[in-house]
Amino acid sequence: MLKGKRAIAGFICLVGFMLILVGLRLDRDSYGLGGLNVPAGAVFEMEERWERVDFDGDIREAEDILKQLRATEVRREFLQCSPLSAECSTGGECDGCIIIIYGFSVRLPLLTEERWGVFNVMIAVRGGRVAVGYPVLVGSF
Repeated sequence: MLKGKRAIAGFICLVGFMLILVGLRLDRDSYGLGGLNVPAGAVFEMEERWERVDFDGDIREAEDILKQLRATEVRREFLQCSPLSAECSTGGECDGCIIIIYGFSVRLPLLTEERWGVFNVMIAVRGGRVAVGYPVLVGSF
């Protein structure tokens, strides 16, 4: 009699787990980049293992994306410019300057680990354009 109750309880747990997985798959936009509030001209690209959105903006819009995702900034890199440049750090125009922000959001299930930390959102700002990638930024920026 006890084996039968365990089998029924195990079956119920299995069905419940499967329903949770189906629910997560159906609610995909709530944890990816699809739910971001970005300008109307934004271009979304989605593949099986990554997502990307590109739009016109500056460092302020990049930091707003972190807020929307409830992400904490893990690291910030300045490429082809000085990190002390006031223009670059405030979103001003810098010839060839690229600012890359790595963040971590508990809302995004995939993650990437580097020797300096774990992240799952990568944002690049360059010449009035913002590119956001999840879990990494794929392509050029």
